Amino acid sequence: MAVDWASLPPDLIYRLADTVLATDDIDYYMDFRAVCRAWRASTADPKANPADPRFHPRRWVALDEVHHDDECRLFVNLATGRFVRKDMPILRKYFVVAGAGGGQLVLAERNAPHAARVLNPFTGGMIRFKAAVPSSEMEVVAHVIGSSLVLVCGKSRAIYRADPDDKYFYFPNLEETRFSVPLVWTTLVGGIYAAACEDEGTFTSRFSPVVYKIRLLVKSLFSDHFTAEEIDALDDDFIVESEGETLIVFKLLRDMKVFKLDTFTDMVHPVKDLGNRALFVSNSRCLSVDASKFPSVVGNCIYHFVTENISTLDFSVRVYSLENKSDFTLHLGTPPLTVVHLLICHASNVRASQLGREVMLASLAEQEKALGSLFGRHESDDVDDGDSDDGDDD
Repeated sequence: MAVDWASLPPDLIYRLADTVLATDDIDYYMDFRAVCRAWRASTADPKANPADPRFHPRRWVALDEVHHDDECRLFVNLATGRFVRKDMPILRKYFVVAGAGGGQLVLAERNAPHAARVLNPFTGGMIRFKAAVPSSEMEVVAHVIGSSLVLVCGKSRAIYRADPDDKYFYFPNLEETRFSVPLVWTTLVGGIYAAACEDEGTFTSRFSPVVYKIRLLVKSLFSDHFTAEEIDALDDDFIVESEGETLIVFKLLRDMKVFKLDTFTDMVHPVKDLGNRALFVSNSRCLSVDASKFPSVVGNCIYHFVTENISTLDFSVRVYSLENKSDFTLHLGTPPLTVVHLLICHASNVRASQLGREVMLASLAEQEKALGSLFGRHESDDVDDGDSDDGDDD
């Protein structure tokens, strides 16, 4: 017997839609609502309230491809391994400033004063801000918490925050308004700040305790878990949010160590096995993925350094195996891009803000124009002097 899908009880339709949202498949939720009028009437419209956290993507990232179309973006769900390519002609109307957690995009109006916008690529919903994006920043990483937008800027080491009705982005009242400690940067871009702020609380009350407690916990590690030789060999450290846990990875000259930081109990636990998880770490961004969902990604490994041969476009990445306690080189070859290539490039690179680049180019053009005018005046003066000399000879 044929089923009249449009006549399903509203409660059942609502529950079915909720199961789609539970897996963070927001694009499927939009397809679900498009089936018929009855299904749309029984489910919430994400565009009606773009700030509703139910419709904010959480496990997605917008990948930075080597070759990309400005109107097209490739997204991947880190929990399920599902890739989605979306054409977004709307990007032509804005400057793309940064990618935000969950795959959302931070935009700026093309016309001054360049008001901020946050676009949800899966619903088309947009949170509109009165505040203008800081136009001089080139390296920007963003977090969207509810309807608040936080911009973390790599060059100036500044942290900006604004709500939709704020007239300006402002510096939160933190001990370090302009952060100078690399650990603070990695905490912010690694998603630890975003995870800490999902509960109620102000930016300062939620962010400050977490970051500074992490700093104290990290300092306590050295006396208990490192020899003097290992401390001397310490090369770098990275903070990663992995399945709700805070991990810190220490890179030594010939070894790597992983610890789990518990900011609630103030405990630190060595991690000997990541299971199916694989970490992609760099000073720009860090990712944790389920290796079983991604072909060619090996679990219990840390992908930590990428090299590129400019002349041949060959890519290689250094991989550390926690099981074997050894490093090896994975040769990725040339494009077309592999899954590993896409993930490590996303972790290693923060795409420059289009607004920041436009402002920089405009400034250079003004400087060139000013120099041209200056040299033009000098040449004119030289000609005038030459004419005067000729007259004197006569």
